[in-house]
Amino acid sequence: MTNLETNKKYCEVIESKIALDCKPVAMKLIKTEEDLPEGYDLIDEKIRHCEMVRKASLGDKFYSTIEEQQCLGGAGAIGLRDMPEKLANGEKYFSLGRFQDLETAQKLTADLSIIPDRSWGIIYAPLDEADFEADVIQVITKPVGGMKLAQSIVYKTGEKACGMFAGIQSLCGDAFSKPYIEGGINFTLGCDGSRKAADIKDEEMAVGISKEMIEEVISGLESI
Repeated sequence: MTNLETNKKYCEVIESKIALDCKPVAMKLIKTEEDLPEGYDLIDEKIRHCEMVRKASLGDKFYSTIEEQQCLGGAGAIGLRDMPEKLANGEKYFSLGRFQDLETAQKLTADLSIIPDRSWGIIYAPLDEADFEADVIQVITKPVGGMKLAQSIVYKTGEKACGMFAGIQSLCGDAFSKPYIEGGINFTLGCDGSRKAADIKDEEMAVGISKEMIEEVISGLESI
């Protein structure tokens, strides 16, 4: 099957098992402009990565370079630039009152999921329109949908699913970079930025599935 046919199948299975209000999103990092497939236009506005995920979930497909990424922390997490120093060293989050002291903030920021390699850009598309192999597929769903995805994993492994999150850098770090780096799947409850900027609803969460895990997830969903 072509990448498009495979992604359409993935999307059909996910949507048949999970009630969604928007499409699963396929994303792929690209190293150079020459790696960009045909049919994808540069996004025509400067917004956050999480907003780009939301746009793709509502039907748009496009690509972005660092120039179109408004949130430098998100762009740093997904590997389009270095992480801003004050985010990397915890000063920014401490100044926002998120931690009791700078040392605690630094403990958390040292554990954020940040892709070390640099990419030229990133492609976003609704899963059933993506004609490329996604690095990560992201599903925005209610907790019951997250439950179904967790069940799809334990169906074959018998091992509990894990969610690693801190209410910070959710759609970028938790649901893209962590699965990308580890070749796994991660569950996250969102962050202030994604809920305000990308309109992630109070009753929604996000799940990031790496290309290494998607077949196992789809097989599990078909079996339960």
